[in-house]
Amino acid sequence: MGGTGTILVMAGAREAHGIVARLLGRGRDVIASLPEPERSFGPLPVPTRIGAFPHQMAFDAWMARKNVVSVIDASHAFDADVSHMAALICRARDLRYLRVLRPPWRASRLDVWTAYRSVRRAAEDMPEGARVFSNTGRATQGAFEGFRGEALFLRQTRPQTEPPPFEFLTYVEGTPPFSQGDEEALFRELRINRLICRNVGGSASISKLLAARRLELPVAMIERPAPPPSATVVETVVDALAWEASL
Repeated sequence: MGGTGTILVMAGAREAHGIVARLLGRGRDVIASLPEPERSFGPLPVPTRIGAFPHQMAFDAWMARKNVVSVIDASHAFDADVSHMAALICRARDLRYLRVLRPPWRASRLDVWTAYRSVRRAAEDMPEGARVFSNTGRATQGAFEGFRGEALFLRQTRPQTEPPPFEFLTYVEGTPPFSQGDEEALFRELRINRLICRNVGGSASISKLLAARRLELPVAMIERPAPPPSATVVETVVDALAWEASL
């Protein structure tokens, strides 16, 4: 689609902040969307819609009102639903769409990882006596209903006013970033013997995996969802900006 208009940056991953800053430096008209307020970063310096879209029609109508002509999707690696909605809208309206996904983590020869397609499947596979730490987020706690271990500790970066829904579940509050030493001390204190985490990649939250490696803890690694079919996918802010410059 030609002509001038607004670039939508779908945020949620760290890369979104770098992309927005660089686009503003180029004089582009930029808006952003976030499914929920971010906890680890400051506010984006552009008009930002916060909240999940109830359905694709609402997302489409909002994009039309904002005169969006291209979309750079730097949302969380596991926000697959909104990514697929955006890609479908762009395909139907002949808009350009880009998915930004940093490289996933890869196990080293010192790691003990088992891959799972979902948190629910990993939870059901935990053995009796397992004391498990997870940072998959409060939104995933329902997926632990079939948990078979002894105790589950779920990290929370915001204070919780409601009690956990399961007796085996305990919230562990903390404010990132967390160092490897912090994570090792926490795992020892809680007597953790397994981890469940999602493969988001990047350096910001790898400390828990380095701690697991040091303590020789098995990790249930949740594989990230596939990007939208036929979407152009890049890994870095630099690549995203090169794509935008070719518009």
